[in-house]
Amino acid sequence: MKRREFIGYGTGILALAAAPSLLSAKDYRKALPDVWKIKNDVAKKGASTAATDAAVKAIFGKEVAADDGVGLKTPEIAENGAVVPVTIKADGASRIALFESANPEAAVVIFDVPKDAIPEYSVRIKMQQTGTITAVAEVDGKLHRTDKITKVTVGGCGG
Repeated sequence: MKRREFIGYGTGILALAAAPSLLSAKDYRKALPDVWKIKNDVAKKGASTAATDAAVKAIFGKEVAADDGVGLKTPEIAENGAVVPVTIKADGASRIALFESANPEAAVVIFDVPKDAIPEYSVRIKMQQTGTITAVAEVDGKLHRTDKITKVTVGGCGG
C-alpha cells in the first residue's frame, strides 16, 4: 500500500468514527412524552388548531407571538394523503417543529438546528383528511409560526 492511500484511508476511517457524534438526534418521544399525548379531534371535520397550540406550549414553554418568519411550502391539494411533501425554512432558527391537524397526534417532528447550519428541512407526512399544517420556529428566543391548509382528495380527484 502506498503512503498516500494509507493516509487517505486513515482520514476516511477517522471521519466515519466521528460522524455519529456529530449527527446524533434527540429522541423527543422520550424527552417530551407529554407532547405526543396531545391529540387532535379528527372526528370533527375542519381545521382546528387547538391541539397544535397546546403542543407548541408543551414543546417551547410559551405561546407563539409572531405570525411570520417561517417559510412553509405545502401543496394546496394533495392527491395522495400518504405522501404530502412539506418544506420548512427559518433563517436563524435554533429549533423547528411541525404540526398538523388531520391526524390523531398534533406534533409531527421536532428539529434541533445545529449552530451555523442552514435551517431548511423537507419531509413527507401522512394526512388522513384535509387539515392545517403548522410550522413553528424559535429564532433568538422568539417563536414564529406559519399555517397552511392542505386539502386531501380521496382517490386523487382534485375536488
